[in-house]
Amino acid sequence: MRKRVRQFIAATAAVFAVLIASLWLAVVILKPGPEGRIVLATGGASGLYQDLAETYVADLARNGVKLELKPEIEGTNTLRALLAGSGNEVHGGIVKGGMVSSLQGKLASADDRKEHDREASSLRSVGRLFVEPIWVFYRGPGQVRSLNDFKGKRIVVGSATSGSRLVVAKLLKANGIDAGNSTFVFEDLSEDAAALIGGKYDVAFVVAAAETPKVQKLLRVPSILLMNFAPEADAYIGRFPSLSKVVLHQAAVEFAPDLPSADITLLAVTAALVVRADLHPALTTLLTRAVQRNPKRGFDKEGDPALFFEAGKFPNIQDPEFDVAPDIRTLYRTSEVPFLLRTVAPLAQRLGISFWVPAFIHQNGSQTLLLLIPLLSVLLPLTRILPMAYNWSIRRRLLYWYRQLKGLENSLVPNGGDSHLVEKLAELDRIDLAARRIRVPLNFSDQLYDLRGHIDLVRRRMIPDAADTKRAAE
Repeated sequence: MRKRVRQFIAATAAVFAVLIASLWLAVVILKPGPEGRIVLATGGASGLYQDLAETYVADLARNGVKLELKPEIEGTNTLRALLAGSGNEVHGGIVKGGMVSSLQGKLASADDRKEHDREASSLRSVGRLFVEPIWVFYRGPGQVRSLNDFKGKRIVVGSATSGSRLVVAKLLKANGIDAGNSTFVFEDLSEDAAALIGGKYDVAFVVAAAETPKVQKLLRVPSILLMNFAPEADAYIGRFPSLSKVVLHQAAVEFAPDLPSADITLLAVTAALVVRADLHPALTTLLTRAVQRNPKRGFDKEGDPALFFEAGKFPNIQDPEFDVAPDIRTLYRTSEVPFLLRTVAPLAQRLGISFWVPAFIHQNGSQTLLLLIPLLSVLLPLTRILPMAYNWSIRRRLLYWYRQLKGLENSLVPNGGDSHLVEKLAELDRIDLAARRIRVPLNFSDQLYDLRGHIDLVRRRMIPDAADTKRAAE
């Protein structure tokens, strides 16, 4: 029996050693989950993209994820950073709508199509964030009805790395306007718009939210007009799915005098938050939930209502450019982070546990449960055997001295003389002293006291024998 107990204890120790080694292997070598960190390109330290991204920081921090913002990366550099491969330091970014599908169909070259396929397959959308109208400001006094009217003009199309430039390029190319018949200015219009107002340039494209300061300034300059896309807006939307239209209603800017003096239809794109396709699902899910919980505010910095704002419309996943992962679609439909992730991630953060633990549980929760079924079939018998083994390990300490006591009792020789009894009493005292030193749990105390009682019983039997021997000698 003792041999079987030792074998069982050795087997249990081996199992625990294997489990500990496996855990060490997973943590140190395999690294089964990501670190709790997302690096996001926001395209400007003082822009709307940066302001909106800052609202996600606290939400992610509660779940053990640190959001690092990179305002110095913007426009086409954002796409370039995201497509640099899994070793790069940027996981996501806010980009202008229309950048990826900027040129399609007969307007696109073979290189354009190849680049589009690469961008579309490597990036995933976690939501469209807000509308950015395409403002086409030009010097008056004549009204224009089509972009064709800008042939031969000096046109500000955006800097070489600007996301606006890609959006503008497709509109101009569709109208046959290029660097051969017009003068393209590859820079962004300054905040004071002095070059356009002063006559240095004739036309400026600005792709930005309505509350952008230079947009608000140009809307109030009498010599600067805003192009109305009403006659061709639906045709543009049919041709370029990333475009939509919005209407700047009469007097929406000012009432006295009415600004604008009549309704103006504008083309628009929607800013998107995109991430690399290889970003861990747990990070993507938590980032998406942060986006849902922190939509763009319906007021500008002065507290005035923002133009074109529709409560509840954004964020959404109506994305014409990027694929959306199925779990992200589910999250938008239910507005609920999966149970294991929303339970374990905040707990792990409070306990200081690395984020890979909740990430691993989120990604492998169902597989882990399936693995537990055969594991439980092994553990359940152990739950019965281990208490038995424990009880036996305590009881065998008492049985050892019972064997010693039984051996002593069997070795007693009737009328063996004083020396024999003195020797046996000394042996009994040794057994008694050892029994008194045994430490057992409280629920085994009765067995310990039984042992000590039996020792006293043997002692009482031996002492009368000693007295009888003494009387016989007298």
